[in-house]
Amino acid sequence: MLLSNIHVYPILNFLVLTIVTSIAYRIFYNLYLHPLAKFRGPWYSSCFSLPLAIISAKRWEHQWVDDLIKKYGRDAPIRVAPEMLLFPRPSSLKEIYWDRSLNEKSTFYGTGLFGPPNLFSTLPSVEHTPMRKALGAAPWAIGDLRKDWEKSMDDQILLFTKVMTEKANAGETVDLSDKVAEFAADIMTVFSFGQAWGFVKNSRDERGLLHHWRESLDLVGFAARFTLFRKHIINLPGIASWLLPEPSSKLGVGYLIYEADRAITQREYETSQGVYPEKPDFLQHFLDARMNDKPLTPLQKRSNVTLLIQAGADTTATALGSILRSLATTPGCYAKALAQIRDAEEKGLLSTPVQDAEVRAHLPYLVGAVKEGMRLNPSVTNWLPRIVPPEGKMIDGFFVPGGIDVTSQATVVQRDPILFGPDPDAFRPERWMNGKDIELEHAMFNFGVGPRVCLGKEIAMMETYKLISEVSSSIPFALRTFKFGGLGGYLVE
Repeated sequence: MLLSNIHVYPILNFLVLTIVTSIAYRIFYNLYLHPLAKFRGPWYSSCFSLPLAIISAKRWEHQWVDDLIKKYGRDAPIRVAPEMLLFPRPSSLKEIYWDRSLNEKSTFYGTGLFGPPNLFSTLPSVEHTPMRKALGAAPWAIGDLRKDWEKSMDDQILLFTKVMTEKANAGETVDLSDKVAEFAADIMTVFSFGQAWGFVKNSRDERGLLHHWRESLDLVGFAARFTLFRKHIINLPGIASWLLPEPSSKLGVGYLIYEADRAITQREYETSQGVYPEKPDFLQHFLDARMNDKPLTPLQKRSNVTLLIQAGADTTATALGSILRSLATTPGCYAKALAQIRDAEEKGLLSTPVQDAEVRAHLPYLVGAVKEGMRLNPSVTNWLPRIVPPEGKMIDGFFVPGGIDVTSQATVVQRDPILFGPDPDAFRPERWMNGKDIELEHAMFNFGVGPRVCLGKEIAMMETYKLISEVSSSIPFALRTFKFGGLGGYLVE
């Protein structure tokens, strides 16, 4: 009886008025009263996190950021989200990422969509520092990689060139950008588990690892940028189990988690019986690691084994593909690189396959091409925010209040016209050969910088130098243009 006397429309009107008032107040507060109100930026992304999430999901972010730089310039931070500032100048990298007081990662990284927490997704510095110390020992240094791992990489390169040459001789056309991704995935499985999973040998994406990884990136980008989704919705009962990778799926990241668990369980049993691998792989490195004089927990072991593949397969493949693309499309560049390789071969300076040290010593143009390709098309174009300490901090000449996320981005700092000259958008390997390469390196943000720099940086650089040299010198490839405009993949023909 009471319910029948309740008028619905006044209640609906009240709810609508409440929602509209809340939105209006949020807009007014963020634009005029918020501590970041003095910083320039689009009004919509300064008021709400959802627009940035949509821009990411629609894959417009690269163009959007480029438009921001054109509109607001590089001289001051740009407000790209309600609580986040983008610092466009390379000089900000040192002040944000090298300062220990800014070593706290934002919850931007805490989506959980890459599986259990690992070294990359550990947010507090008090947890990250001892884990980094435990995992960042000798195996990652370039000298150790050359001594212990370059032979294994050579075996995979020889297999890759053999398979690609066979396809070319048979008149088969393949997309080389896909094939270098399969090569990079095999390299990471060799380093992680001691043997390749067969991506190159079988000419396929094993267990759909690369496909499912790429499919997940849209959701990861959306979740990281949409604060409400990241902090609340993804944690609702049933949502996480539906979205997060499950080992039982036996596909993609789920299979990677499953395989890490299986391999670690088997290795721990073998070592308990006194059986050790002939050559310790990175799986063994994680088992032997000690954090505060204690072994890693079972979850830490498994999550960090998967990290190497998640972080190093498709990202390195992106670099390989973009470098080949630039060499093929920039007039004269491929010819210069090939001429330098042939000259070094005639002088007996190169092995088969070429060694990392030989590339760096005798192929300066190719080294410049690799760095230039990575500069123009960084594999990771994500925001990498750090949290400003409670007392606030001066960054690049601007005071930022405590609790604010501050970030830079590789696509922005690596095209800085002051540092890279009047042609920052041009592919010009020679810019790395005029004695300014060390100065230019300070603006390279591909692998991050500071205490959280990517552990696998030297692995990626080694395989990139070696494979680009081999592909350039021994595999016939061409660039195909599709009818809808734009350039297509790299085809072995």
